[in-house]
Amino acid sequence: MNQTNQQILHYASIFLQSRGYNGFSYKDISQKLGIKNAAIHNYYPKKEDLVAALLEDSRKKITANFAQIVESGGTAREQLQSYFDYTLKEFDEGKCICPPGSVILDFEELPEKVQKQGLLLLDELLVWISKVLKTGLEQGEFNFSGSVDERAELVVGILIGTRQLSSIKGRKTLVRSISLIKSDLSWKD
Repeated sequence: MNQTNQQILHYASIFLQSRGYNGFSYKDISQKLGIKNAAIHNYYPKKEDLVAALLEDSRKKITANFAQIVESGGTAREQLQSYFDYTLKEFDEGKCICPPGSVILDFEELPEKVQKQGLLLLDELLVWISKVLKTGLEQGEFNFSGSVDERAELVVGILIGTRQLSSIKGRKTLVRSISLIKSDLSWKD
């Protein structure tokens, strides 16, 4: 991937995760890069191509990140904490809305390829969180009632919603929600 394409994806990611799908255009990206809109169209003929590529790239990155976390051999708590740290890092980088959350608002109106990549990313996240919660429950690190999958949906839903709320209320709101998730899991530091 050449440098221009990387920069296009970089700025598109920032705009998508701070403004949502309908909150940016090729003009926003071209102004940041000092190039013409046509240059972006050479890489991504339509906005849906760009956003689908972004979501696919996010899924690959998060899958690689999850693999690294698992390979580190940490406990379920340590693994989940790594994800919380990743979430806070993205927020601190100005990416207030997580990639799956960035396409939720207008999901039904989005092009099919964007919907597909958004769902694949969300499913990847839910599957990994479910595995971590199951391991933690089996090893006595967590204590909660209900199914693991339901709890994973709750954790992901809280994080998606809180990241949006935190874009207005600030980082402390996200930190408090992570603390509440830990409390809900009977996580004792």
